[in-house]
Amino acid sequence: MQLLFLVIKRTELVDDVMKALAAAGIKGGTCIDSVGMAKSISDMDNLPMIGVLRAMLNGVDEAQKGKTIFVAVHDDQVKTARDAIVSVTGDLTKPNAGVLFGVPITFAEGVN
Repeated sequence: MQLLFLVIKRTELVDDVMKALAAAGIKGGTCIDSVGMAKSISDMDNLPMIGVLRAMLNGVDEAQKGKTIFVAVHDDQVKTARDAIVSVTGDLTKPNAGVLFGVPITFAEGVN
């Protein structure tokens, strides 16, 4: 099994991603709010080097908030889930499109 994570700034796509996963037979996804590193750093005025980091990140969309979807899938469902996600998000290699990755699950309880 793998735990797939999709971190996405385009929050308007979340419902469509969930629908695409369900239509592909993938169940049990969860979505949580998330905040990117740029936003977190920008709120830390008391740390040294923040000015330098802000300058480096200038022009980068700090995406006030995003969403992280995670879903546990069996190994034979990984490609199906990835295809369903990309059918909604489009090419994830484009800037600010999102990040999708999988992590092996060593055990799982309560997952079909």
